Amino acid sequence: MGNVPVKQLKQKDIPELRTKLLEEQKEICPICKRQIKDPCLDHSHKKRIKGTGLVRGVLCRTCNIFLAKSENNCIRFGIPLNELPTVLRNMADYLEKEPFPFVHPLEAVKEPKLRKSSYNKLVKKLKKQNRKIPPYPKSGKLTKELALLFKKYNIEPTFYQQNPK
Repeated sequence: MGNVPVKQLKQKDIPELRTKLLEEQKEICPICKRQIKDPCLDHSHKKRIKGTGLVRGVLCRTCNIFLAKSENNCIRFGIPLNELPTVLRNMADYLEKEPFPFVHPLEAVKEPKLRKSSYNKLVKKLKKQNRKIPPYPKSGKLTKELALLFKKYNIEPTFYQQNPK
């Protein structure tokens, strides 16, 4: 900060300072680079190690919360607060690197489940032909037997949409 005098703010000073800084920032959050709709006057908390209480700028509420969680949790996870900027830069680099060509088991693509309405169309055809009707699979997955019957009777099986994570 050099020789700039530090001023202790009062609660009533916050709206005016927040508006002034918001104008200087052209209403853009310095973290997410989006227009700020719900501005927060951000500061370094004195409760933190080497916290100063000094105002750092105006952030959108989401980034203010995200920053606070990052600062609060770095200490919990053994990352010294003064190393947080380096760790976050390293994290950004890590997130931007090319991933390996392996899908984690928790993210496995699940086989789609056969729609009951699709199965019922097949059942209707089979009944007209007096054919044996295989049961709807408990797993909901298209069995080889059903797949052959769908093909034989020229019915396109349809499936339930999987919920994206």
